[in-house]
Amino acid sequence: MIDLVVCYSILEKCKSVDAFSGDAESVEMIRRIRQHRMVISEKLIEHYEEYFQKKGVEWLEWFRILCTDIFYTKERTVIINTSSDKTNINENEYLNELVTLCKKTEDKMILMESKRRIGVKYINKFGISVFDSADINDAGGNNLFSMYTLPVNGKSISEGEDSKFVAEWLGRFLGKEEYIQIFDSYLLTKEGIDYLKKYILKYVKANADIEIYSLKKEDFSEQQIKDMFAGEKNWKFSIYIVENKKDLHARSIQGSKYIIQIDRGLSVFGRAGKTFQTTVSIFENMGVPRMALKETQLKQIV
Repeated sequence: MIDLVVCYSILEKCKSVDAFSGDAESVEMIRRIRQHRMVISEKLIEHYEEYFQKKGVEWLEWFRILCTDIFYTKERTVIINTSSDKTNINENEYLNELVTLCKKTEDKMILMESKRRIGVKYINKFGISVFDSADINDAGGNNLFSMYTLPVNGKSISEGEDSKFVAEWLGRFLGKEEYIQIFDSYLLTKEGIDYLKKYILKYVKANADIEIYSLKKEDFSEQQIKDMFAGEKNWKFSIYIVENKKDLHARSIQGSKYIIQIDRGLSVFGRAGKTFQTTVSIFENMGVPRMALKETQLKQIV
C-alpha cells in the first residue's frame, strides 16, 4: 500500500462506475487505486468541492457521498495539515496544495490527467512523480505506481540496473509477511546465500519463518551451508535440499499475502550491485496455503 495524492481529474473518472459498468478501463483503474490510501487535507477537500460544484448538483452530491465512503475512513485516507506550509507553486493554489501534500508522502506520487499540468521544473525540484490513467492501468510494472500495484505481470529487469533498488521494491512486499517460502535451485551456494543475506533478509520481519527449498551443489557441503546460517538468529530457518530438480517448484518467494515469481531467482541481484536480466511477477496470495513437498523428495538440514 502506498499513499497517493489524487487530482479531481482522476476522481471524476470514477463517477457512475461500478462492477457492472461497461467501461472496463475505468473499473480497472478504480480497482488499482483502491489498493492504496489517498492523502488529503482540508484545503484539498475545499478545492474538490469547488470543482464539482461548478460541474452541477449531481456531481456535488456524488462527491459528498465519496467523502463519506472514502475520505472519512481511516483505513482509506491519510489526513495532513498543510495550513502552515510554505507556498511551492505561486501560479496555482490548487496545484500548490497537490504538490505540498505530495512532498509529505514517502513515495511522492500524484495521479492526474493530464501529467503536463504540473511543470517539469516542479517535478524535478521536489522529486515527485505524476501518473495519468494510462500509467495507473499499466500492469507491467513499467512505472513506480504500477510496480506497487497488483498484479505486476512480467516486469522486465534489465541487466545493469541497481540491485539495491530492486531489493527495496521487493522488500515492500516481503516486509508484510509472517513467513516466506523460497524456491530456488541455486540458492544453497555461497553466492546464493550471500544474495539472501544482502538483499532479502533485511526486509523480512524478525522471528518470521523462512523455509528454503533448493538443490545442493557437489562443491558446497551441507556443513558449509549450516555454517553460513549459524549466525542468523533473527529468523526461524528451515532449510531443505530437494533431491530431484523436477520436484522443485518454479523460482519464487511465497508468503501468506504475496507470491513473487522471479525467473532467474535471487541471482537477479547480479554482481557488484548491478542486476542480471530477468522477469518479475507479483500477485496477491488469494488464500493459497504453504506449499508442501513430500518427505521422500526432501532432506532437511536445518
